[in-house]
Amino acid sequence: MQFTCNRSVLAEVASLVGQAVASKSTKKVFECVRLIAGPGYVELSGTDLEVAMRSRVDAEVQTEGKAVVPASLFSGVLREIGDDTISVAVDRQKMVIETDGGRFELEGEDPAQYPEIPEFPPEITGTMAPEDLKTLSRKTCFAAGKEAARFVLNGVRLIVADETLRAVATDGRRLATVARPLDGGTTEISAIIGVKGMLHFEKVAAAAEGPVEVAVAKRFVSVRSGTSVATARTLEGTFPDHNEIVPKETPLRAQAPVGMLAARVRQASQFTSVESQSVVVSLAPGEMSLVASGGDGCAKVQLSVEYDGPEEKIGFNPAYLLDALKVIDGETVTFGMTNKHAAATLRDGSGFVYVLMPVIVD
Repeated sequence: MQFTCNRSVLAEVASLVGQAVASKSTKKVFECVRLIAGPGYVELSGTDLEVAMRSRVDAEVQTEGKAVVPASLFSGVLREIGDDTISVAVDRQKMVIETDGGRFELEGEDPAQYPEIPEFPPEITGTMAPEDLKTLSRKTCFAAGKEAARFVLNGVRLIVADETLRAVATDGRRLATVARPLDGGTTEISAIIGVKGMLHFEKVAAAAEGPVEVAVAKRFVSVRSGTSVATARTLEGTFPDHNEIVPKETPLRAQAPVGMLAARVRQASQFTSVESQSVVVSLAPGEMSLVASGGDGCAKVQLSVEYDGPEEKIGFNPAYLLDALKVIDGETVTFGMTNKHAAATLRDGSGFVYVLMPVIVD
């Protein structure tokens, strides 16, 4: 294999693809990127078997072929070279990068040992705006679980129905969900993928110059923009039905300014303790107050809200409240509850719904 290409473009793609590669593995081939040189292009691929990334760069290809080299070293060399154009040649499993100021030799692996990466399905599920895909990731991934014992909850469920793509994440104590338009997504199908896959979809969307293609299948979910494709393997298991978790009614509703509410939660949370990681939220006409106490003191803070219902209080883990407030884009949020024993909701008016289980308070 031998080719010449723009160094900065190759470095950018190598960095993107390299993020899908395992940093440490029992098999060195899983710490590598694969290069395939074809007519006028070089395709780079990386995978850790959970997610995979592939992307192409234009190149003058003298000899077609394949190579597998350490991802971190390859990306680091390209990043530090100052030349605009570089020449790359591979003889057996050794890669040689020639520049005006040096020569770099990388010991590679056998391309035949590199794992197969699924092709993007010929029949896509639908297309959507890149900003919408980024929103699905940003507003749900934070609520996914992190416990090995409940592995399926560590992922995000994607649901295609009625030309929308809905993302749902929950760790059993809170749930975040949001839906965005998916042109062509009429076939009802759902899949669960890991958070890492969603974050890679977000990277593809961030670099997209137009609508991104989305394919949801039983074994994997893929996102494509131009020559870049991110693929995530699906997770097996039963995911909670968000329709059964999101409260149908929350008769007590208060509209609060997002920035001020977040500030008050942070202020009160400083007085929580390991034994009592809770902040008590109290509603009264025109006012919301937050109370927290620990071994070193207590705090009570207030803010003005739009509320004219009866007085009520409910306890929450303040960290969970702040997580949701960080992803709300508008200036106000609607806080809804039924009583101190039932789940409460946060809604931002754009379709984002956050459900939070209460903490028992006196």
